Amino acid sequence: MKLFNSAYIDVFAGLIMRGAGLRRARLSVRYGLIELGGRGLCLVDTGVGPEVTQGPRSAALRLYSAVLRPQLNAEETVETTLRNLGVAPADIRHVVVTHFHADHVSSLRLFGNAAFIAWGAAARAVMGMSPAAALHNGIFKELIPPDFMQRLLPLEGLSRLPTGTALGQGYDLFGDGSYLAVPLPGHAFGHFGIFWREAPGPVIYAADAAWTHEALMQDKTPWLSSTIVFDDRGAGRDSQRLLRAFAEQGGQVRLCHDVEEPLS
Repeated sequence: MKLFNSAYIDVFAGLIMRGAGLRRARLSVRYGLIELGGRGLCLVDTGVGPEVTQGPRSAALRLYSAVLRPQLNAEETVETTLRNLGVAPADIRHVVVTHFHADHVSSLRLFGNAAFIAWGAAARAVMGMSPAAALHNGIFKELIPPDFMQRLLPLEGLSRLPTGTALGQGYDLFGDGSYLAVPLPGHAFGHFGIFWREAPGPVIYAADAAWTHEALMQDKTPWLSSTIVFDDRGAGRDSQRLLRAFAEQGGQVRLCHDVEEPLS
């Protein structure tokens, strides 16, 4: 799986790593692309797109954009990446949705022919939320295709296979054991990462289990920001401990959000 950076978000460093202070840090907002050989391409989330930052939007989504102020990386938005590969959105047959926050689903409506792979219980909960509950949980249903549930392939229906690592078992995304969805609860209901193997060793794309690799490995995720943002802070800390154990075994941990310069 290859990762692309759709946008940047500038934040105070102390919000993403304990003790990092008030200097500014630039967070990436990534999404993934998996090549499935003769079966085409699969997206893992969609990053941030213009659906969040411009054009007709709800007042809530305009406020979200005004607060976070994401800066689109025009060279690597999902539309640009696919165009550079000579692929039209209609050609994408699968989109994996690790969770339903706006910076992961903003361009879902582009993919009218795709099946969506997500945690089924989370999808049902999201689609059933009241507007107030959705806003409280950082969900903007205007970004989600209205026929999402009809096109959903729930993780719960997939076979489970061992990763052979501290991560335990995962759900076999494509029926060949090449990529496994590993539950990483805490950040959002139904949140999961993607596990696969490369020549150097096992890898997990841990999505939003942490904001930076440095803070994750040093166990310095700030208490305040994780309490506010995480759906279940205790479960989130358990997921982070699991990822550190995986890294200690030689596994590589990649995240949606990270910084180019060390914060410590």
